[in-house]
Amino acid sequence: MPAKQTRNQPGSPRACGCGSHHLVPFHRQTSENFELALHSGKLIANLGKTAVTNARDANHMRDADYVVGLLHKGQARAYPLWICDYYHIINDKLAGDPVIFVTCERCQSGAGYIAELDGKPLRFSAQGMYNATLLMRDLRPHSGKTPASTWLHYEGVAIDGPQQGTFLEQIPAWHMSWGEWRAAFPETDVMLPPLEDHHPDERHGHGREEYFSRPGMDLPLVQTIHGTLDDRYPENEMVLGVNFEDGLMAWPLREVKKAGGVVNDNFCGVPLVVFAGPAAAQATMAAFETSMDGNILGFVAGDGCYIDEQTQSRWSVFGEALDGAYKGRHLKPLRWNYVRWHAWVYPHRETGLYLYNGEVPCPGVDTAPVQPVLDALAGYCNQLYPECAVINLRLPHEADYGVSVLADHDRLNIYRFTSASAATDYAAFQGAWHCPPIGLKIERKFSVQAGRFVVESDPPLQYADPARIVRLPDKQVQWSGLVTGDTGGWTKQVAAENENPAETGFSQLIEGLKQSRIDVVEVAFVPHSQLRPGSVNAIAAKIENDRFIIYKTADPETARAMAGELSHSLCAGCFVFRSTPDAMYEDMLYEIGQLPTDKVRWSRLVKNARFKKVLESCV
Repeated sequence: MPAKQTRNQPGSPRACGCGSHHLVPFHRQTSENFELALHSGKLIANLGKTAVTNARDANHMRDADYVVGLLHKGQARAYPLWICDYYHIINDKLAGDPVIFVTCERCQSGAGYIAELDGKPLRFSAQGMYNATLLMRDLRPHSGKTPASTWLHYEGVAIDGPQQGTFLEQIPAWHMSWGEWRAAFPETDVMLPPLEDHHPDERHGHGREEYFSRPGMDLPLVQTIHGTLDDRYPENEMVLGVNFEDGLMAWPLREVKKAGGVVNDNFCGVPLVVFAGPAAAQATMAAFETSMDGNILGFVAGDGCYIDEQTQSRWSVFGEALDGAYKGRHLKPLRWNYVRWHAWVYPHRETGLYLYNGEVPCPGVDTAPVQPVLDALAGYCNQLYPECAVINLRLPHEADYGVSVLADHDRLNIYRFTSASAATDYAAFQGAWHCPPIGLKIERKFSVQAGRFVVESDPPLQYADPARIVRLPDKQVQWSGLVTGDTGGWTKQVAAENENPAETGFSQLIEGLKQSRIDVVEVAFVPHSQLRPGSVNAIAAKIENDRFIIYKTADPETARAMAGELSHSLCAGCFVFRSTPDAMYEDMLYEIGQLPTDKVRWSRLVKNARFKKVLESCV
């Protein structure tokens, strides 16, 4: 069936034919391998009443929060994923037009479309899973003879039903932190959390386990894949994919970063550029045609911008010329999709894949923040060079910079923390993340601390399967000897200039509890979306068989204020202990539908005098 494009107005992303024929055919039986109770599914299927506030009044936001920003007819809006991951489909209006914002926490998608067909507004709802990505359906009244169409959510294309082959008009979307988006668009508005009894705290519940490029697919999602597993690239790496009439292509974020943040390309006869950045640690990607007034522009990375080699004009990642001959002009955006590799490849099996094969060391990596470590390591390996900066949305809590380097044949991540005690915590807990139902302690890696710095071994092969579900035994992973061997020489050299201040960290706190014969297990960092305004770090732990989130704040006053806002919690010094029982939700596995507070078995430790006394002695 030929592709159909609705409302292809000037200024909308170029569809380049929108090759619906490239999409893997829909197999309903395979899709039905994923099952979710209907009453639970309805709670996370869509949201129809969206409230927003301006950037100045967005007290619910942290600068580091992951948002997806839409630009439409001069209006900017940010959708925080810590809110939207619960609802998946946000039926909204932007600049007077009906729009949908779509996201799936497992795909790490986030895209916007004009919600209109045949000149009439349309509402959508999540429907299920296929090829490990979310499906949606339109909510127009349908007769038995004309069922609702099934759509691939992040691409805005109908893959089954009467609208098969139709592509919704796309609104360009950019993935970045709230602080970055707000700085670029000070007049933006931002979505507010809905006030709902079944989901009273959007920083806890369904989707809270997600963070940027988290590895590991859910087994129930793997069972919806039609065909074999792909092993060309790590399933969790972010890619920018395009679907042209004449072909499919994906540019991974990591590969474009290794190329310096810019890739000039020509695909299916279309001259284009792929941006990643503009700062080395930014996650944002975008793709534009490079034809301008009959000229083909070539781009290089600049300082916080991109520069065309023909006129030396500076351009933003939003495709706008900031100065020079083209000042105020905009590049034509392509119709891109920004998702994890597994979400792109399984619906688009024929896709090409860009891999960087250029010069080494890779260009554009600022090593100054971690130079003391590089200098110390240089004497312990034959070849040491930076690969790319660690994406800021993926940095450990309390780390302000990170670089991935290749030391001989070993990949290392070097992090600089805001304090040596934060570095101690990260190394003590092996950088593990608490991500049920994916796992209680995932991405646990071997690392070593040196003052404010942590060097972490990050071998390419850590999982036994392409879905990155089954972790290899530690002895089967080729951890770097620079981390697991005798590290005394180089770590002492670095630590001598970065002494540990007298500050209580999580590791000292947990050790104090254990010494007081209080049982503490399953300690790991909570993902970024769970950090509340006022907190600088947080871990999850099971204490005396009760689950807690422990927040760390900048000072005791902030801790007391936070504890006053959170029920079933207590504070000690800069720490807030919040009871988070497993059975808070109707669906405990996917944390859907929070139960009434009187139906939850909250931890009695928050009112236990001995426990409070022990905490006070630890801080």
